[in-house]
Amino acid sequence: MVYVVWSDTPRSSVECAAPAMIIATITLFASTLDVLADLLVCVRIAEFLHNFQTDIARFAAWGYFVFTAVSLVVYLFEMIDVCLTLKYEQENVFVARLAKSLVITLEEVPLPLMMFILFTHEPRLSLANPVFFSSCIKLVSLVWGVVKFTKLRFFWPCLPLNPKHDVRENVRLCFTFTLYRVAMIFVNICHVIAACLALTNAINSYGGGKKIPQQN
Repeated sequence: MVYVVWSDTPRSSVECAAPAMIIATITLFASTLDVLADLLVCVRIAEFLHNFQTDIARFAAWGYFVFTAVSLVVYLFEMIDVCLTLKYEQENVFVARLAKSLVITLEEVPLPLMMFILFTHEPRLSLANPVFFSSCIKLVSLVWGVVKFTKLRFFWPCLPLNPKHDVRENVRLCFTFTLYRVAMIFVNICHVIAACLALTNAINSYGGGKKIPQQN
């Protein structure tokens, strides 16, 4: 059986769609790889933390540790939503939007920001490969997040594509700034910022860092 992505009932909280299972499965793998990459970077940072030569880099490293711990909690919440979707073949739109929004605001923005600060002040060769690997995974995860948000009707630039209304009505709804829509735009802006940070980190670490002498 195939369900349409766009629900006919505007107040519906549960949405069924043929791609829902596929999207949930890919989200499961993408989010898991993202978290594992963050943990790998944490291990690498911890290995060389005692050799960091700037306080800013040390603070950024501890910030990375803290937000990695936060990301584990957010990951658990997102995985509960994904597993329920896989089990019941239905997606609770509100929970899915909330879970993905928490991932963007509490994980995908702070972690690349901490990494940008850290690698800017401590561009070590020993950190370059893990940073590049983690940043590439984050980019893939963020690109997939656009697909997820579009499916959830939580990606503001794609709201005019809603087939429930004509183009004029969709545009009017886009610029009707309710609290919900403002929250959507805020999360979408965070999404773009996270992608820019991840791309910057990938570019900065692609050529490798530089050898920094250890302090005696």
